[in-house]
Amino acid sequence: GAGECVRIFTGSPMPAGANAVVMQEDTQVDGSEIEITDGAKPFEHVRLRGEDVKGGEVIGNAGERLHAGRLQLLGSAGVAEVSVHRKPIVAVLATGDELREPGEDLGAGGIHESNRLALAELIRQCGAAPRVQPLVRDSMEVTMAALQTAFAECDAVVTSGGVSVGEHDYVKAAFEKLGGSLDFWRVKIKPGKPFVFGRLANKPLFGVPGNPVSALVTFLVLVRPALMQLQGAADLELPAHPGVLADPLTNRGDRRHFMRVRVDAKGTVHATGLQASHAVGSLGQANGLVDVPAETNLAEGEMVQVLRFA
Repeated sequence: GAGECVRIFTGSPMPAGANAVVMQEDTQVDGSEIEITDGAKPFEHVRLRGEDVKGGEVIGNAGERLHAGRLQLLGSAGVAEVSVHRKPIVAVLATGDELREPGEDLGAGGIHESNRLALAELIRQCGAAPRVQPLVRDSMEVTMAALQTAFAECDAVVTSGGVSVGEHDYVKAAFEKLGGSLDFWRVKIKPGKPFVFGRLANKPLFGVPGNPVSALVTFLVLVRPALMQLQGAADLELPAHPGVLADPLTNRGDRRHFMRVRVDAKGTVHATGLQASHAVGSLGQANGLVDVPAETNLAEGEMVQVLRFA
């Protein structure tokens, strides 16, 4: 009643007849009397039933990713479990006699293999489970055996290298010898022209080029959406936002060029240097891509759409 109060704790239901809450810090206790040192307003510090999510409101849709906020919403609504798609297991292979594991001595003509590290991380980021395979030597028999194992154990296979026109590029031929069918080979983008896609026993093969930037770009543009779709995702696109160019971006070629950029805290878009397909220095500084159409110059100060991967 009037002139009365009762002590409650955070999350407690409102006592009958009460219509406001005063924080304990704003009171002074003297025996059975309580002095309120700061004014109270009706329904202050009160959370009304249904003010956040109302009865009957949809709190989750098929195809939505269960990020931390959505999990909190489901848990708060008392949802103990939901049906989800299983994470696809994706084999990651790299081919080439010249390849060495990071940390190994290079020897004459060797290079450290880095594509599997990057591809495995990108696969994890899109919700799938990578299974990194040993390096594959340039041999038809070895390539066939590696692909056979990968397709037997995994839901999809991503290969790096061995998909161009060199004498030691065995991936396409080995795949077909195993009974796989090639849907297409080569795409009109830069970097990443010698990309291959096929299927074996209803499982997809994604053959990305061996050059590091080509591997990353073709994965983001072509492989990632497919892996998202395998998981039932409704949104297949990379996160994107507009930004203002600090440097001009020029594409003199006849293919779309996905150019590496770095977006700073103010939203300004900076080119990261050499845009060649082997240049990992500029790749390490980048956190996004700008899709520059063929024969196009984007001037400094121009607004562009940035595809974010970091």
